[in-house]
Amino acid sequence: YSLLLWVAVQLVPQVFVSIFTSDADLLAFATPALRIYFGGLGLFGIQIACQMTFTSLGKAVNSIIVAVVRKFVLLIPLIYLIPHLVSNPVIGVYMAEPIADIIAVLFTSALFSFQFKKTIAEIQN
Repeated sequence: YSLLLWVAVQLVPQVFVSIFTSDADLLAFATPALRIYFGGLGLFGIQIACQMTFTSLGKAVNSIIVAVVRKFVLLIPLIYLIPHLVSNPVIGVYMAEPIADIIAVLFTSALFSFQFKKTIAEIQN
């Protein structure tokens, strides 16, 4: 579902923005900003699937860890850092979300790969 929503937002972001406003200036600003903000959404399904699997395997702590890493360890510092690295600071704030999402998915996938193999071995013993 996240991949389908990502495709829809990338193809017709103005449709989603126009749900909330009809102001032409706001539409002009928010349309490209929405594309940037949802840039990592296509991969986000991996994060959710891994989090739910951690929980179902009795590894809720891992699920909490990956959620905290995404929002607190990655996103909050990136919101402060990225605007200083790009020419448009406002767009930099929007860029923090997809960057955090992509890094979080990589982290979650690595942790999941390690923990899933370990948990399956424990179950088999």
